[in-house]
Amino acid sequence: MIEFRNIHKSFFGNMVLKDICFKVNPGEILALAGQNGAGKSTLMKILSGIYYPESGQMLVDDVPVSFHDTIEADAKGIGIVYQELSGVPHLSVSDNVVLGKDIKTKMHFLDFKKQNQEVQEIFDQLGVDVDINRKLGSYPASTQQLIEIAKVLYKTPKVVVFDEPTTSLTTRERKKLFEVMDKMREDGLTIIFITHYLEEIVKMADKCVVLKDGSVTYYGSMEGKGEPEIISYMIGQNIGNYYPKLVEYTAKDVALELKNFGGGIVSPCDLKVHHGEVVGLAGLIGSGRTELMHMLIGAEKHKYGDVYLNGKKVRIANPSSALEQGIAYINEDRRTGGLNLTMSVDFNIALSSIAKGKDNVVGTGGFINTKKEQELCAKMIEQLEIKCASSQQRALTLSGGNQQKIAIAKWIASEANIYIFDEPTKGIDVLTKSRIYDIIRELAKQGAAIIVISSYNPELIGTCDRIEVMSKGNLVASFKAGVEEHEILLAQ
Repeated sequence: MIEFRNIHKSFFGNMVLKDICFKVNPGEILALAGQNGAGKSTLMKILSGIYYPESGQMLVDDVPVSFHDTIEADAKGIGIVYQELSGVPHLSVSDNVVLGKDIKTKMHFLDFKKQNQEVQEIFDQLGVDVDINRKLGSYPASTQQLIEIAKVLYKTPKVVVFDEPTTSLTTRERKKLFEVMDKMREDGLTIIFITHYLEEIVKMADKCVVLKDGSVTYYGSMEGKGEPEIISYMIGQNIGNYYPKLVEYTAKDVALELKNFGGGIVSPCDLKVHHGEVVGLAGLIGSGRTELMHMLIGAEKHKYGDVYLNGKKVRIANPSSALEQGIAYINEDRRTGGLNLTMSVDFNIALSSIAKGKDNVVGTGGFINTKKEQELCAKMIEQLEIKCASSQQRALTLSGGNQQKIAIAKWIASEANIYIFDEPTKGIDVLTKSRIYDIIRELAKQGAAIIVISSYNPELIGTCDRIEVMSKGNLVASFKAGVEEHEILLAQ
């Protein structure tokens, strides 16, 4: 059992948590909802010992506790699956799972046989097929997220916090995770579930706590509650359907064409994307969606086939070459591949334009025109509704949703012709999602060709003109707008 009593926390005089009170019982799933910046992650960092509250009290099994670091929290059975990946890329999956809990023989040598056996049992329980001896860094971010869950379950905790665990999971993997969560609930574990997918709250939670501007606006049972009620507690109003109206912008001209293109796990495939068209890429984790796009931008070497831009055969040797030819790739992991979080908002927004040598930022002699750079950044901040104190604020200090907007803004600023969005709404709230969907459709209206990779089929259905399905490295099905989700699932 976990209880929060009158928790307060502020940063630099800014109160981010105000009088937080609620309790989660054993055998119960409590959903923690709210927009980015509402205080959810801060509260969970207090629970895990990363932050310390200024006032208030926490209780575990009715006993007051005060954690000064994660080791103390871990010793009390607090397990947290963070939204951000925290593995060691050069170590194996197995070593990452047991890190800090190494299994040793009576002679104090590492017992790799027993370690691998126990780790494999965790993945069997999760229903996840991974090579536990393979290096963690060789797997995509989506698979690493599943491994993060396995790391926590390996420690057999009393309390498990899931911080956006499904953002990179397919529908089938979500279903398996929910089965695991149900089993954990039956076993008497206390579960706190943070998610921006409102339907998951309705489906899984016994109770719900909604935070708005650091305060609790709802705490109670989920019985009789649906998505509209949760939204109203989050923002004070009902935004209705947050998917944009699908207006046809597809032109006759083909912007991007792949002919017999592939390599590695991706079999030779053909794909066309027209100007003004939004094409979704659906498929299970490991189906080859991200790998195909990585080969397109030159991040991975393709083995066969050709790329055509506006009917002209081109060679894309690396991501810099892709940028020069007007291809923008919005990485699925904004923290490691999308932004330099230690730098300012304006640095991140202007980065692609500087790399491209655009004259609206780079002046004569190759020097950056600071005035034009600031004008560009101010325009992007206004256009994408990025919430920041100033353009000089470090990206690290912003919410996940605003960081995602910056990752998108830097590519829009570069005036690309082709945009590849890889899991564009990972870990962000419903209002920010709605704005990103609008941005995607606005880019299509302006004539850009867009590819959206997503493990969340409803957002593909809600934003795309056409959906291509990948399975085992092959493009196996194509659907027009209006497709039902079960049709996509069957094709996978």
